[in-house]
Amino acid sequence: MTVDPMTDRIPVVRPRPRAAEQNAPERSAPEEPHPLRRVLRWAGGTAAVLVLALALAVAVVPALAGARPLTVLSGSMEPSLPVGSTVVVRPEPVEGIAVGDVVTFTDREEGGGETRVVTHRVIEVRPGPEFVTMGDANNAPDQGVVLPADVLGVQWYHVPYVGLLRERLLTPPGVFFGLGAVLLGVAVHLLVPRTRSTPRPRRTRSATES
Repeated sequence: MTVDPMTDRIPVVRPRPRAAEQNAPERSAPEEPHPLRRVLRWAGGTAAVLVLALALAVAVVPALAGARPLTVLSGSMEPSLPVGSTVVVRPEPVEGIAVGDVVTFTDREEGGGETRVVTHRVIEVRPGPEFVTMGDANNAPDQGVVLPADVLGVQWYHVPYVGLLRERLLTPPGVFFGLGAVLLGVAVHLLVPRTRSTPRPRRTRSATES
């Protein structure tokens, strides 16, 4: 059997890429969000949920139930009601008030016209009814008795430390602090890049045989 020496080695010719394939843009990998932006998104969502929950607890729910939110200003009821807490009281029939209930009432000073709102615990119920009250942190009962006309409500629930924050934010320094916090959050949101920059892979030419 004879072999033609001219056809012993046949050159391999690879097809050339089409012009459309050469000019086609490179497909870039999907962009990933910046890690810091993820943290800011999580923090913003958590803060929004917290603010909404607090607003419901100290404003919306009391308004719908006919209750009244009050801020605890002294430590006479600690540790049950820490200073700065918001205590929500709602009207109750005085006949249903018993020993151990925490009531809010108008305290009238003897011999004077000054009054103040006090939230203390009932330690004795007398005929009438009349109520003897005392703060949990006090060593002696309150002077005088609480009459039914002076009872403003019975404690429903309380939210610790929210009242102090509300009182501080309503002052001029608190308003400036709140506005500054909002502006700082907006500035950080604008400065943080949306995506994380990644280096593009270099294009390499493949060797062809002729």
